[in-house]
This record gives sequence, structure tokens and C-alpha cells, in this order.
Amino acid sequence: MNANPLSRRAFLKGEVSRLPILPPGVSPSSLEQCTACNRCAERCPTSIIRLVAGVPRVDLSIGECTFCRECLRVCPEPVFDAERFQFNHVAEVSGECLAAKGVACQSCGEACPAQAIGFRPRIGGPFLPVIDPTTCTGCGACLQVCPVDAIAVRSLGEVSNG
Repeated sequence: MNANPLSRRAFLKGEVSRLPILPPGVSPSSLEQCTACNRCAERCPTSIIRLVAGVPRVDLSIGECTFCRECLRVCPEPVFDAERFQFNHVAEVSGECLAAKGVACQSCGEACPAQAIGFRPRIGGPFLPVIDPTTCTGCGACLQVCPVDAIAVRSLGEVSNG
């Protein structure tokens, strides 16, 4: 199954939000078991799961994942892993953030159900959002509320510990 990988140019330009996002608990290898029955998409209460070329994908631009596990419950094939029902990405704030440009905004932190977004004080400007990748669930709630689309997702394999 071709996942349309992100080009190097798009990655270097910071277009990380275009990464294809699999539903929580789904791995590229488990997708081979998917029969494209569409039950996961039909039962998703936030309507963020869609079949794209017969493969379930998550679109966090239209809603957030509540980790209700409804997709896992209705899937007739071993596509979802109940033991590892999580995303393989975390949120990341870009330089386009209003706070980085001197405008006070804490929308992302207020929306984060996992409280993974803290705010670092700085002299002469509003507090800057800092996302804790060990706490972030990748649910997408912060993407919904950011007024300037300054939050994207980054694969856990790309997160630095520095």
C-alpha cells in the first residue's frame, strides 16, 4: 500500500502536518489486514477517519480523536492493536505561533485534554507554548483551536530529546 510519503522538500519546508496519519493502534504492517469495509470511519464519533484509496486515514483538520476505541471495536480484522492504541505522532508548534510573534495566546494549552502543553515565561513577551512529547497523545485538539495553524504533527521517530 502506497502511503504517499512526504517529500524531502516539503519536510524541510516544515510541512509536517501533511504526513499521512493512521488511526490509533494501526501500523503500516497491520494495514495489510484491512479489507476497506469502512466500519471504522462509519462509527468514528468525531468523523476524523476516512478511507483514502482503501486505507483508513485520520484527518485532524476536521476534529480530534477522543480515543473512544469505537474503531477498534467494530473492525472485523486484526488491524487495530488494543494493547498499543495510540498515535505514532505528537504535536509540534512552529514559529508561526502568535506568542512567538508577540501576541498573547494560550488557546492550544486550554484545549489540550492531556495537559501536554505548558507555557514558558519570557521577558518582554507573552509566554511561549512548549509541548511535552512524553505527555502529548497526538489527539489533534490543539490543531483545532490554533487561530494561525501553527501546530502540526511530527512522527515520534522525528522527535528530538533535546
